[in-house]
Amino acid sequence: MASDLNAPQSDSTWRTSLPNETLATICRGLSPSVLAVVARVSRQWRGVAEWLLYSNIFISETLSTSSSLPHTTLRCCQTICLHSHLATGLHKLHIRWKLEYGGYYDPEFDIFLSNISQTIALATNLQSLDLHLGLPSLPEHPTSTFLSIPPTDACYHSLRRVSLSGIGPFTPNRLINFLNALPAARHLRLPDYHDQITLLPKSLPSLISFSGSPRVAAAILPGRPVQSLVLIGQDYIPDLDLSQMTLTSVPLRHLDLSSMLVTPTLLRNLSKNLNTVESLKVKLALRHTLHFAGIGLLAALSHLLSAFRNLSTLDLSPTHVDYTRLSNSAEELSLCRSWQNACPSLRRIVFPSQTEWIFQEEDNMWVSVRAREARRRPAFYSSNKFLGS
Repeated sequence: MASDLNAPQSDSTWRTSLPNETLATICRGLSPSVLAVVARVSRQWRGVAEWLLYSNIFISETLSTSSSLPHTTLRCCQTICLHSHLATGLHKLHIRWKLEYGGYYDPEFDIFLSNISQTIALATNLQSLDLHLGLPSLPEHPTSTFLSIPPTDACYHSLRRVSLSGIGPFTPNRLINFLNALPAARHLRLPDYHDQITLLPKSLPSLISFSGSPRVAAAILPGRPVQSLVLIGQDYIPDLDLSQMTLTSVPLRHLDLSSMLVTPTLLRNLSKNLNTVESLKVKLALRHTLHFAGIGLLAALSHLLSAFRNLSTLDLSPTHVDYTRLSNSAEELSLCRSWQNACPSLRRIVFPSQTEWIFQEEDNMWVSVRAREARRRPAFYSSNKFLGS
């Protein structure tokens, strides 16, 4: 038996004994380094290994003075464009370019962007597309240079996650046509798109989460089953945009405002419109005020929280403050009780100190799930110099 296993096998023997589908099932889940070894067994095995290697592409490149062009991205996209079977087997395409000090715009970028665009056009079985290229951040970046969303009549029936950022100025019509061709998309992220957008009424019918500017959210949410919303950018949202966000086909459940500074006025307007949310994550624009006044100032949030009739989680951890009075357990517990009186559905609260409090139904009491010693404290607070020793 051992001699048979060690005996060399011809390509034809392997082809007849192991169909491609069986071989792919056996090799699926192997690491890229192991698949590279498998590719050396025979021509058939190489084809299957390459198909698996190119099914999930994750590229992260640093652009700097010494390496100003993303050559790994180019080689990968050129290979996919040359071999159609690799394009049809591509499920995940994630490309991220990191800009190091000294990175600059190179005229050859157009070639690189063109190859990415062609790859997307061919990969009609994509399940996840994540592009973060950082083009507008490049010094001397010409505004005419951008990743052009490929014009295609194809429908991406499997594409569920889409995130596009740093790809340069969007071409609105191309973007709209692309979004209209995503019937299965469930998660959409457009953090740096701020222009007006008008989609077909029946487009994005499966969308459950969106991340982007308030203006774009107001255009995309109406009529769609969005349950999770991340707003990015400005600290003011017009009432008209807020009212449009309420027109989702199902109640909005999760609201993340950690990517914008939230003033009490904005929070009040949100409580009037998006009051169906069950979890709320907020970065309060009160850093300097809390620094001097302490956490007791947050008691004023009670009347705003009372408008959220289903709120169970309030996460204030993105709020950055320098002062350690926010680590006072007694004050945090007092706020937990006060806020729950205003909003009876509250069951979990995370404070700017990063301390998490959970309401235990059986004991009818709030409990901190992090020990006092484990709380994150500024270094100056724990220094002996400030403790008088």
